[in-house]
Amino acid sequence: MRSLTRTLPAAALALVLCGCGFLDGGDGPGARTGFVELGPLQAPSRENLRPARLGHGGDTDRMYAALEAAKAANLPQVQEELTVRPSEGDTGLAFVLPGCQNTGARLEVDDGVVSADLTGAENVNCGQAEYFLATFTIGQGELPEDWTFAGSA
Repeated sequence: MRSLTRTLPAAALALVLCGCGFLDGGDGPGARTGFVELGPLQAPSRENLRPARLGHGGDTDRMYAALEAAKAANLPQVQEELTVRPSEGDTGLAFVLPGCQNTGARLEVDDGVVSADLTGAENVNCGQAEYFLATFTIGQGELPEDWTFAGSA
């Protein structure tokens, strides 16, 4: 019993110090439904890689065509993620984000502006940007009525 009481505090301290994946900030509101490494892109068109809604009324064909033209990796997985239809009462969102060896993404909703941020690449040095596709669903009740994507006019 004596060794157990010494081991538990040490294990708890190790979890606090290293985080062990638990302290990465979470996914923010909604739920991350997909995360695809795209690798470096060749001459990506920023306009065509702007965020899109998933499902009916979304513009994911534009996003997929731009990723295909930029020779993104993992295109079959990208197509699968971009053709997902969110459940009734949910809004699906897709973002292409530049980063470096990231392991996840988090959705942000701030004053009616919706964006996504990459997570999990602290203290990493990259010679060339990598890109990632992150998809999310969020309940329509969690979004303001007049929400917009970050950078939208």
